[in-house]
Amino acid sequence: VTMMSSAVAARKAATRLPFSKQWLSIRHSSARAASASLTTVEGDDSHMHNGWAASLLAIAAATTVTTVIGTTTATPTLAEAREDIEEEEESTRILNWSGTHHVDLAPGTYHEPETQLELEALVADAYRKGQHIRPVGSALSPNGLAFDSRGMVCLSNLDKIVEINKDEMTVTVQAGARVSQVLDALRPHGLTLPNLASIAEQQIGGFVSVGAHGTGALIPPCDEFVTALTIVTPSENGVVKMTEATHGQLFRLARLGLGGLGILSEVTLKVIPAHRLVEQTSVLSRSEAKKQLPTLLKRHKHIRYMWVPYEDCVVVVTNDDENDLPLLGPGTEVSDGKGGKKKIVTAEDIKPKFSTDEQFKPLRDLLRKLLANKNDTSLDDDMINGMGFGDLRDVILASGNMLDPDHVKRCNKAEHAFWAKAGGIDLAPSDQKLQFDCGGQQWVYEVCFPSGTYGMPGTASIDFMEDLLKEIESSGLPAPAPIEQRWSSGSTSPLSPASVGPQVNESYDSKNSLFSWVGVIMYLPSEDFDPTGYRRQFITEFFKDKYCKLVRKVGEKYDIMCHWAKLEVSNDPNDSNAEVAASVRKHFGPSVVAAFNSARDKYDPKRILSSSVIDQVFDPK
Repeated sequence: VTMMSSAVAARKAATRLPFSKQWLSIRHSSARAASASLTTVEGDDSHMHNGWAASLLAIAAATTVTTVIGTTTATPTLAEAREDIEEEEESTRILNWSGTHHVDLAPGTYHEPETQLELEALVADAYRKGQHIRPVGSALSPNGLAFDSRGMVCLSNLDKIVEINKDEMTVTVQAGARVSQVLDALRPHGLTLPNLASIAEQQIGGFVSVGAHGTGALIPPCDEFVTALTIVTPSENGVVKMTEATHGQLFRLARLGLGGLGILSEVTLKVIPAHRLVEQTSVLSRSEAKKQLPTLLKRHKHIRYMWVPYEDCVVVVTNDDENDLPLLGPGTEVSDGKGGKKKIVTAEDIKPKFSTDEQFKPLRDLLRKLLANKNDTSLDDDMINGMGFGDLRDVILASGNMLDPDHVKRCNKAEHAFWAKAGGIDLAPSDQKLQFDCGGQQWVYEVCFPSGTYGMPGTASIDFMEDLLKEIESSGLPAPAPIEQRWSSGSTSPLSPASVGPQVNESYDSKNSLFSWVGVIMYLPSEDFDPTGYRRQFITEFFKDKYCKLVRKVGEKYDIMCHWAKLEVSNDPNDSNAEVAASVRKHFGPSVVAAFNSARDKYDPKRILSSSVIDQVFDPK
């Protein structure tokens, strides 16, 4: 753990709030530290720290006067901004949220500009010197997509909500603003984002650049929410403002550009009226899930399946606007006052059928049994009873051999029993229901593939899952739950895993395209359960060498494409990921690869925004 100079830390402490978070763990005295002696430490607990976020939002609210947010100050020159740039005097280590990747940066190669002009000065200088300056957001990508030891820049300080336009139904923000900040700024105006990607701590720049997605058969991935953007490019083009009307395909490439065409500094997104969602959680058998899927996709605004390996169990979570509930969906049927019927949700509907103790009993009992078998008294009943679902699953798995199929099967069985009693109905604002507990640190591999159209979903979604589960269960692979399955409509961004391809004229199939997203996971033990790190190493090797290869094998006939933030590549011919980059190029085809590289020639001719993933996919040696 290294330290910045006291002078730099003291000056920046006067103007900045704490930045370093556990999902972006920075090993040095943060440029936003409260004092020169404050050091951030990497931790294994994945829970979010919201205290400083609340302070940040309170300050933002206090400075909001109109829908144009912020204050006006004298505009400095680019030369003055360049003088304000202070380089770190010590090396920096950044760890991603899942603890699967880290990067070490030499002094002077990691930057957190405080103003737009500072960013422009940094990029201009990097272009002139040929110095790498790879953009990173909140470092949530499990594959460390934004990491590059040659040089990085984080826009955490450029996080203003610039404008909320209720007439155009858009919000314009600096790219360093976190999704949660944007949601909180929209709430007083009765607005929200169209969808979320399970968590809300991404910076907006990363949120759109990697093609994040939520779930909903008629809702596209989040890059489609972008209506305008500004990129700072390391080229003679400098700062470039783009819309679909002004730049066409270049705009579509830049909004999901993997940080490779310019550093996103400002983004305008579509918004929708704020609303509450009725969430229903239920358990179906695999055959029931297969039979009902076409109906459920059309009936519900949001739907996800959570398959439990080795158990005849599919957890189904649906969400619908409380003012537009399907008649065959959750709730109580009443008169709509017009001679028809409608559904509403009452307090009785929301009342759980089973108590919390009844719901958690299978998991708690299994954990106590595992601890007793090891004569482990480190967790007493109060501690066990205070754990939530994700914590219990993490500790149960880590209390045994996480690569032992029988141990994983016991955990999955207890999880099935939990969900059988934890189902029911809930009601909350959409930005709360579309986020959910992802569990502790983990490896994630998520793929996307075409699944017909909204009108005719076809069978690919279920066929893929049946093939995958057959391979898992016949081989005895220790696959923990859940295998999560979500759906989206297509994207017109050429590099989206859900890309509908080049469209001269919009067709029915492209407008109504349906894509399925399937994610497999392996959890990683915390340091308490793995002080040497060997268990994490074995799990990592197994996940890459066995599980991911199995998913790719099953997915060959389904034209799968991995989520960009979960894509692992390697140029080592002996590595299990050695052929992945070539398969990605084949998936998108030479025309898309050439178009992206042509755009890079224009906006990043020296390739100083690149990363290992981008280099291997688009610039194979």
